[in-house]
Amino acid sequence: MRSAWHHSSVWRGRERIVNSFRGWFGHFNSATHFIVWLTAIVFIGQLVCDLFRWEMISDYGTPVSALSFLFGLNGERLAHGFIWQPMTYMLLHDGIWHILINLIMLWVFGREVEYFIGPKAFSRLYIFAGLLGGALWLAFNFTNNSPLVGASAAVLGCVIAFATLFPERELTFLVFFVLPVTLRAKYIALIAIAFDVAPLLTHQTTNVAHLAHLGGAAFGYVYIKSLGYGAPPRWLIWLRNLTPRRYPKPKPAAMTREQFIRNEIDPILDKISREGIQSLTRQERKILESAKDLMQKQQR
Repeated sequence: MRSAWHHSSVWRGRERIVNSFRGWFGHFNSATHFIVWLTAIVFIGQLVCDLFRWEMISDYGTPVSALSFLFGLNGERLAHGFIWQPMTYMLLHDGIWHILINLIMLWVFGREVEYFIGPKAFSRLYIFAGLLGGALWLAFNFTNNSPLVGASAAVLGCVIAFATLFPERELTFLVFFVLPVTLRAKYIALIAIAFDVAPLLTHQTTNVAHLAHLGGAAFGYVYIKSLGYGAPPRWLIWLRNLTPRRYPKPKPAAMTREQFIRNEIDPILDKISREGIQSLTRQERKILESAKDLMQKQQR
């Protein structure tokens, strides 16, 4: 009896914590807003550390900002138990331009991606793009004395996710904040990747973590494809065939057009009107894609 009461109390305590966090998180309206605010607050903390010269001495005897030492990604400190660094390095930035560019890109691309795939899937996209980018950088820079900081890998994952979802969407940028240039999303993604691939191929030494960027970009593309958007790559189809599918692929051809719309499409459209498109499940999105294919075939 005591054990059951204790378990119930612990469960209620956890439930209260989760509910209070959800309520607090809801004030930001979206995961994108939350990440922007959190990153900005951490950067203010970095400025305070720099103002008061709060530094720590690295293993090589060089002074490092206290926050970068504790929370930036460094192989040797990670091996000594700083296991939080693969997550926290994304919140730190090296200067005003570094954080400004990242937050602008996150604001432009992240909100659209989050609205389309939902806040939970977007949070996974952002976190795991950053984790994979950090892991790829760490694989080749484990003994690097300078810690890795910045959300660029996670943000580039969002950019590539946007281009994968909306490849033909046109966006206008002000180059040097003066010259307007309009490009399709797929070309923006290619240019962003080229900026990271070119220095690696030419063996240029820069202060930019190009490997981390490419790791985040790769995850952004694969993750969006794994959610069922667009034609998946062949290797992913082969990988899916190795495991049983949880949801059967809808077969609208087995019904008439009117039956398919009444039984499958109308409930999804009602859900969108009530809760928004971000509330749709993966299966419901696949049904909409099947409906689009069916309509196109019947128009031919």
